[in-house]
Amino acid sequence: MQAGLYLRQSLDRDGNELGVSRQREDCTALAADKGWDTIEYVDNDTSASSAKKRPAYERLLSDIRAGRIKAVIAWDLDRLHRRPVELEDFMALADEKHLALATVSGDVDLSTAQGRLVARLKGAVARHEIEHKSARQRRAARQKAEQGRPHWRQAFGYRDTDNGPVPDPKVAPLVRRAYRLLLSGGSLKEIATLFNDAGSYGLTGKPWSVSTVSLFLRAPRNAGLRAHNDEIIGKGTWKPLVPEATWRAAQEILSDPSRALGPKSVRQHMWTGVPRCGHKGCDGRLGGQWALRLTGGSPGRPKAGQKKEPHPGTMAATITYQCKKCRRCSIRGPQLHDILLGIIKGRLVMEDAADLLYDEQHDEVDTEALREEAKTLYSRLDALAVEHADGLLTARQVKVSTDRLQARLDEIEKKLRAPVAVAVFDGIRLGTPKAADDVEKLSPDRLRAVCNWLGTATVMPVGRRGKVFDPERVRWEWR
Repeated sequence: MQAGLYLRQSLDRDGNELGVSRQREDCTALAADKGWDTIEYVDNDTSASSAKKRPAYERLLSDIRAGRIKAVIAWDLDRLHRRPVELEDFMALADEKHLALATVSGDVDLSTAQGRLVARLKGAVARHEIEHKSARQRRAARQKAEQGRPHWRQAFGYRDTDNGPVPDPKVAPLVRRAYRLLLSGGSLKEIATLFNDAGSYGLTGKPWSVSTVSLFLRAPRNAGLRAHNDEIIGKGTWKPLVPEATWRAAQEILSDPSRALGPKSVRQHMWTGVPRCGHKGCDGRLGGQWALRLTGGSPGRPKAGQKKEPHPGTMAATITYQCKKCRRCSIRGPQLHDILLGIIKGRLVMEDAADLLYDEQHDEVDTEALREEAKTLYSRLDALAVEHADGLLTARQVKVSTDRLQARLDEIEKKLRAPVAVAVFDGIRLGTPKAADDVEKLSPDRLRAVCNWLGTATVMPVGRRGKVFDPERVRWEWR
C-alpha cells in the first residue's frame, strides 16, 4: 500500500533538519514493519498552530483526495495537526477515502468512534499545550520588557557585544545628526541622503528611503526606551543614541499630519505655507507660484522732440505668494523674502539672542512626567471655567488661578521645546554680527524652521495702498 510519510518540525533555527531526520528514521522503520511503500512530505521549520498554509501538508491532502495515498504515517498526531478544526477536516477526508493512519506511538483507526475520540483528545491536549506555552511566552516577554532587557540583538546604530548592545562609534553620530536635522526643519529625504552618502545602510544592506527612515526614527530603542506591544514600558538597559527629550520632540514632528506623504508635502518655493493670510475671515496660508511681470520698460508716449520710441520692456518670470484659500491676498516673492530675512537677522544678532537656547540639562528631564503634568493643568483650567459658570468662583479668583496655571504651562512648554531650539539654531552664532552671515547660508528648510520658531508673519491685503509696495503689509508677531 502507498503511504504518505509526513514529517514536520516547528522550529529549526540552524536549518540542519535534525528533528525531521529523527522522525524519518522512526517512521521509515514503522513503514517497513507494515510493508508499506512511502512518499515523503516534509514541512521543516513550519508551525501547525496557526492558520498559515503548510505546503507539504497541502500536497498530502491533494494526493489523498486523488487516491494516490491510501495511508498516512507520522511520528505522532501533533505532527499532523495542532488545530482541532484541521483535525475534523482530516477525519472527514479519512472516513471518505478509508484512509489508514499509523503513528510511532500507535495506530489510530479513524473509522471507529473510539479512534476518532482518541484523535480528538490528543488534538485537544496539543491545543492546550500550545495555548499554555503561548501564555508562558507572553508573560516571559512582558517580564523581559519590564526588566528593560532588549528584545533585539542587532539594530542600526548599535554593535552587539558580549555585554549587550553598545552605540556604534561610526554610526551613532550619524543618528544623532539625523535627529538634529529633523528637529531643525530638515526632511526625511535629507536624512536618507545623509545615511546613504555615508554608506551606512540598514541591516538589510539596502539604501535608505523616506519610509524606512521614518520607521527608524520612531523606534523607542534609539532613546534607550523599552517597548512591548507598541507600549513604552520604561528605560532600557542599553545606552541611548539620543536623549529621550530629543526623541519625543521628533515624534511630535513625525506625527504631524502636515508631513503626510503626497504632493502637499513638497515645497517648491521657500516661503510656501509660512505666512498667513490677513484677509478678514480667512485663515489660509500663502503659497508660491510663478508669474510673468513687465520689467525694464518706459511706458507712455515719447516727449516732444524725442525721436526714438520708448522701450516696451520685457516680460520676466518672478515668484508671487498668494493665499491658497481665498485667492484675495498676494505679495511678490522678493519683497516677502527681504522682509522676513531682515526680521530673522535683526533678532539673531541681538545681544540677548543666546537666550533662545536653554541649558542642555533639558536632556535629563522626565518628559513623560512633564506631559502628564501639562494634561492635569489643562484639566484644572477647564474646571475653573465650569466653576465660574456655576457661580462658585469670582472672575478675579479665576484670573489669579488661571495666571498661575498658565505660567507653569509656559515653563513646561519651554522645557519640552528646548531640544528643538538647540537643533533649530545649531551652527548660528547667536548674539553676534556673524549670525547674519550664518542665516544667509541656511538651507530653505532650516530658514523656514527658524522663521516659524521666532514668530508668525501675516500678509495683509493691498487695500487702497495703490501700486507702491507698503512694508507694513507684512505684520510680524513674536512667539
